[in-house]
Amino acid sequence: MREESVSSTRLRRIGRALRELREESGSTLKKTGRQVERSGSSLSLIENGLQPLRSRDLKHLLDVYSADPTLRAALMTLVEQEIEHKQHGWWLAFGDLLSAADRDYASLEYDASALDAVETRFVPGLLQTAEYTRAIIRSNPAMPRSEHAEQYVEYRMARQRILRRDDPPRLRVVIDEAALRRARGGPAVMRAQLHRLLEESHRESISLQVLPFSCTTETGVSAAFWTLEIGYPSILTVTLITHVTGRLLLEEERDLDAYREAFRRVREVSLSESESRAVIHRIISEL
Repeated sequence: MREESVSSTRLRRIGRALRELREESGSTLKKTGRQVERSGSSLSLIENGLQPLRSRDLKHLLDVYSADPTLRAALMTLVEQEIEHKQHGWWLAFGDLLSAADRDYASLEYDASALDAVETRFVPGLLQTAEYTRAIIRSNPAMPRSEHAEQYVEYRMARQRILRRDDPPRLRVVIDEAALRRARGGPAVMRAQLHRLLEESHRESISLQVLPFSCTTETGVSAAFWTLEIGYPSILTVTLITHVTGRLLLEEERDLDAYREAFRRVREVSLSESESRAVIHRIISEL
């Protein structure tokens, strides 16, 4: 098994909130530690998202800080999700295929209430066909090979189950026209993939737009990114950026605001949903 990482997005979010509550109360790590019978170093690890936390321990800390009921409910939900997913997440079945960061993101995606994405090179993973995914793996030397390749395809298909549950997340996607015209896997694979996009675009929970070649407005977006929210209203938001050597997860509010605005700008200059479907139909006819 790969080396486990204790830190996770939920633990870091909880830790930041606890630090803010402690500082607002005027308390120190040492003083709060005496109140909850923990060392100051242990609390520091919790505040930095580097130590697992039980529900009862979090509740005790929130009691000490007299936390606002709304914040209390949000943090308790996050810690309960964290505990449940560490033990029973479906992604655990994929073992060595996934890093701790992969498993963390899969758990966030599973609980997402809303997903916003801009894709510049590929059809979004949540909307890919298995054959399209296989074509990407075959053409990318950085992707898993041999027996792990098919397992990776299974993992990606498993992630898509969130779109078919009774309460699917709201998914808004903008795809650059270039990604739709690059016939990965050949014409037959790409036609099937584009038909899949058309089918999914009619789902009530999914909005699909195309950023056309004809757009001359500078959006400021140069790389694909996903912004994910958990809860109504949101109790946790992150933005994931993919790049050559890996992925970057943004959690600071100023960064999230910048990508929210970037997504708004891209959607504004993209084709409408009906116009986007017309473009996809045209590309299919040309394959």
